[in-house]
Amino acid sequence: MRKLNIVLLAGGEGASVKAESSYPDYLSERDGIPLIQHLVENCLALEPARIICMLPKDDVSKYHLRNMLQQMTPVASVQAVQALTMGAACTALLAAESIDNDDELLIINCNELLDGSLRDIIGGFRNDQCDAGVVVFKSLHPRYSFVRMNAEGYVTEAAEKNPISNHAVAGLYWFDRGAVFVEAVKEMIRKDAKVNDVFYIAPALNELVLLHKKIGTFRVEPSQYHPLKNTHQLHAFETVGAR
Repeated sequence: MRKLNIVLLAGGEGASVKAESSYPDYLSERDGIPLIQHLVENCLALEPARIICMLPKDDVSKYHLRNMLQQMTPVASVQAVQALTMGAACTALLAAESIDNDDELLIINCNELLDGSLRDIIGGFRNDQCDAGVVVFKSLHPRYSFVRMNAEGYVTEAAEKNPISNHAVAGLYWFDRGAVFVEAVKEMIRKDAKVNDVFYIAPALNELVLLHKKIGTFRVEPSQYHPLKNTHQLHAFETVGAR
């Protein structure tokens, strides 16, 4: 059986909204459990070979995050991000040594929580023999990434902070081969496809579209998606565990 590598992104440009406590968003608690622990525990259902947590270097030392992750599972590791990168795509690329291969790759943003079965989501992409896949929900707010789909539900175009459709991306990206993602990001960077001077992950999907890759979608209800992209959402998450 092929291995699955998971990258949790919490380092890089605009990675964190701070609560009044000054702790980063991925340490915000829901039901007494930090968000990053929720994410790791959800990921364990997929039996990954490794979970690579890309975390800001200062946070790693200040909050003893290596110890924290080691208590959760032996497959989790911390890769300290030395400084602000030029975006989530660049941050993910820092893990290239571990993901530039034929293993499956799952990338999840650490400032979002999805109420849903990762087994069902990833299983759907696998069963459909997709090259990549994203989770979508209905929204038009320009804070999100967006995809256009054809009649069969496959991605034909992706955009960042630009509602080209009402199919917003819920911060989860799956790739049948990690090497496909790495090459797509490198090509996006070569084309200088930045948005507001930042390299995001969603636009890299356009490189796969150009290669006629099959990019699946899995739809969830807006109520199943809990973003922490501003202080209001962060407060709602911490107080009631919802948006």
